[in-house]
Parts: sequence; C-alpha cells; structure tokens
Amino acid sequence: MKKILIATTALVATAGFAQADVAVSGSAIAGLAYNSEGAEKVRLLSKANVAFDASGETDGGLSFGFNTNHIVTNNGTVDNDDTTVYISGAFGKLSFGAVAEADEVAGLSDIGWDGLDVDDVAEAFVGDELGDLTNAGKDDVSFAHNVNYTYASGPLSVSLSGQLSTGHGADGVESYAAGAKYSFGDFYAGLGYANHKMDAAIPNSSVFTGSDFDAKVTSVFGGGTFGAVKVAALYSDLNLKIGGTKFDGKAFGLNAAYTMD
Repeated sequence: MKKILIATTALVATAGFAQADVAVSGSAIAGLAYNSEGAEKVRLLSKANVAFDASGETDGGLSFGFNTNHIVTNNGTVDNDDTTVYISGAFGKLSFGAVAEADEVAGLSDIGWDGLDVDDVAEAFVGDELGDLTNAGKDDVSFAHNVNYTYASGPLSVSLSGQLSTGHGADGVESYAAGAKYSFGDFYAGLGYANHKMDAAIPNSSVFTGSDFDAKVTSVFGGGTFGAVKVAALYSDLNLKIGGTKFDGKAFGLNAAYTMD
C-alpha cells in the first residue's frame, strides 16, 4: 500500500508542471600558469564547464527557465558553479538562486584566467564582494543575494535584490540592493545602491573588529562601444560602520577591450 501511495503522489506532483526545452553547451581551457611568488612557480591548469539552459512557457503565457553550470578544475570533483531559476512576464522577471545583486547593474569584465583578481580589486565594494574584503564572507556568513526582481521598459531597466533566507547566509545578516541602468545607442549609464547589515562581529578579522556591521555602498557605472573598442568604468563609495568605528572607502576601475577581425 505504501508503494502505491508514493507513486500516486509523485504522479500528482508532476502532472501540473510545464515542460521546458533544455540546451546543453560546454567549454574547456588548458595551459601553463606561471607565478613568481608561488611555491610551485609553473603549474598545469585545466578547466571544463558544462552549462544547461532551459526555457519554456506556461499555459497562461508566463516564461520560465533555469541555468546551471557545472565545472571541473584540474580533473577534480564536479562543482556547481551557480544555478538560477526564473519566471518572467509583463510584470518583469523574478529570479531565484545565484542571482545578480541589483547594485551591480553593469560590472567590469574579468581579466585573465586564474588568480589575477583584477575584477575583484575594481569591484571590491559592489555586489557581494564586500564580504570577501572585510572577511565577512567567511564562516558561513555571506552578502550574496538569492532573489532578484528586474523590470525593463525600453532603454531603462530597474532591479531590486536581497537575501531572503537565513539558510543562504547566517542569522543576523540583512542585505539588499537596488539599481537602474539606462542605455542610449551604444552607450549606457547606471546607478547602484546596497546596504549590508550584520548584528554580530566579523569572524576572524583583525582589522574590522567590533559588532553591528552596517555598510552602505553607492556606485556609478558607465560605458559604451566606439567602433572596435569597448570601454566600461565604475566608481563606488563605501560608508562602513562597525560598532563605534567608521570606515570610508572609494573604489574605481576602467576596462577597455579592442577586437580585431
């Protein structure tokens, strides 16, 4: 009897789901890396990535889908390199999982392959990077968001994002962001704002000591395409208060790329 009940429940649970079309893609890179300060100056690096993209439409006309990436580095274990589920319609797009933080409306491109961290230096305050900078991203504490709402109308798009489940970070963490981006021709401009709070001391930090972490970040983005040249710029202003101590910081970056043929 128990087996019959389980099978019936499974049929009922899956009968109402719409089917999605799934596309599989992949990429691989391999080479030698040299680091003059490393214990092993020259080492072999390899990486393989498989991505699954699914999309479909409900009977009511709503679009839905997911994206999940799985990566293997140096013939190691298979790691989930972000998974996102979304549903969209006239109301906008609602995404769950590994979503973009709304204040990072137009990030800078990553430079290099492994360990250069150029992108992280320039974007030290935006998105969830602030947690890594202050060490608040360690010990199961995270400012990464797990829900994002975006609405686009013509050249303007606005986004809201936040961390809504304590299972995604640690108890006592409150993090949300807002952003807007306007495109005109081959150019764009954007504005982002984020607020991260934590009612506990940052674990294992010798610089940012104390409790009652409260950070506010305002960012301005801009960029465009000039023929074969693409440029992107970012400026961020950080106001951070931990206990009774205030910290101020500014971060900026400029990225340019030139394409031939």
